[in-house]
Amino acid sequence: MNYFIHHLRLLAPFDAETAEAINGILSVHQLKKGTFLLQNGDICRYFYLLEKGLARVFYHKDGREVTAWFTAENGIVSAIDSLFTGQPSQYNIEILEDATVWALQYDKLEPVFEQYPVVERLGRLLVTHNYLLLDERMKLFAFCTAEERYSRLLEQMPDIFKRVNLGYIASYLGITPEHLSRIRSKK
Repeated sequence: MNYFIHHLRLLAPFDAETAEAINGILSVHQLKKGTFLLQNGDICRYFYLLEKGLARVFYHKDGREVTAWFTAENGIVSAIDSLFTGQPSQYNIEILEDATVWALQYDKLEPVFEQYPVVERLGRLLVTHNYLLLDERMKLFAFCTAEERYSRLLEQMPDIFKRVNLGYIASYLGITPEHLSRIRSKK
């Protein structure tokens, strides 16, 4: 059984026929650090699950890169707005470490949804989970201090400082690298 199927079966059980249907629209890729899954202006056509490695979602604003999201092992990453609308994305998705990435082709998913209701349920569970992560991130910026956002990031990704450069982390937290250094020196 492949990693993607195993991951989905943790959410809801399904039979071998369903697994075969999912495998028909699934591919696995070994990607090198620095590879882009998506670049600004591209249309996103895949849901990606990271088996191994780390990815960063970012955009450009006022001539600088702003990190919006990190995804590590077992995480899903995609430009959902582009995926669902078919419109070009403003986001970039960059692989930050050599990675094993599973890609589920979105435009071939609808027939599988129709034939296998459990797959539609899995899709709903994955989208709901990712929406809740996004909602949590919005609440962190609305209600928490930079120090609290920093602490939460460490809870979610304890090894982040070994894997990601400080500039990306500061951008993700919405602070300057200098502010991040001050926070880290107090902890």
